[in-house]
Amino acid sequence: MLFCRAGASGLRTIAAVAALLLALTVSARADQFLPAQGGWKTYVNERYGTRLDFPPDVFVPGEAAENGAGRRFAAADATLEIYSFENIERETPASLKRRLVGSEGYTDVTYSPTGDGWLVLSGFRGPIIFYEKYFFAGGIVSGFGMEFPADQKPQYAPIIERMENSFRAGGRG
Repeated sequence: MLFCRAGASGLRTIAAVAALLLALTVSARADQFLPAQGGWKTYVNERYGTRLDFPPDVFVPGEAAENGAGRRFAAADATLEIYSFENIERETPASLKRRLVGSEGYTDVTYSPTGDGWLVLSGFRGPIIFYEKYFFAGGIVSGFGMEFPADQKPQYAPIIERMENSFRAGGRG
């Protein structure tokens, strides 16, 4: 997923310095986990304000990203990531789609609608289904992605639907 990928190689040094400076300013921040309908929780990223409902009986939050940009969640057989980042490469939904589709991890994309300010990519990574949604607004890209075994689609499809409906983009960090 995009959260795990480094940016352009020429920006890595700048990003490392920025991450170090940001870590110093973010250290006092804390993500929030608020009650939501049906026993779910709403994750709110403190740095960007990105939010998404998730079932806490399925997904357990892991550590937040060091730079405060998001968080990974784990289930017995699935992963969930929620993240935001500065859109320094000025990606659009169409340009991100062109860059990702066909690249490693995105060779079997079966669903890829785009709209004004959003993109969805879904498909297969071998026996694993992936689903990713991105919002582009105010110089920030916010996204969430989930991976799970294809044979578990009946269990995870309704979870993704609710997550997608609750997903809200963040703002400036």
